Amino acid sequence: MTYLFDASSLLLLIKQQGPYAAETLRNSATIPLAYYEIGNTLRTSATIHKHITPEEAKRTLKNIHQGLALMEKIIQNTHQESRLILHNSLEHNITYYDSAYLTAAQTNNHTLVTEDRQLTKAAQKANTPTTQTDDLTKTKSVNSLKKPTD
Repeated sequence: MTYLFDASSLLLLIKQQGPYAAETLRNSATIPLAYYEIGNTLRTSATIHKHITPEEAKRTLKNIHQGLALMEKIIQNTHQESRLILHNSLEHNITYYDSAYLTAAQTNNHTLVTEDRQLTKAAQKANTPTTQTDDLTKTKSVNSLKKPTD
């Protein structure tokens, strides 16, 4: 199964698992928009909310780019793809940005990883499977506890 991460789930996975996230990310995908959304989240966290320092934001961005380098990036730059993104946005009453993630997952038969409830509802209506980051990490924890079979 291939996962397509939205920006918030990608950031959460890397925060939770650090270098161990690489295993999940190697077989996953995202869209180029994730770079910008994550960068903006780090900027906001450092300058507006003051949850992290600018130095922490820079270190986190470095880790994010290392993770993103492992992932497939799905490019959606044709008129047909843009029309489908707009269709899903209007059909499911979600932002065009969120619809880009949904559409990429949908057209590539990937499971969408998102923490966003509205996006999850839209994906369910579009018959696109979803999961959350915590569900992925629970599965990995349970699998790592299983005894090897002889």
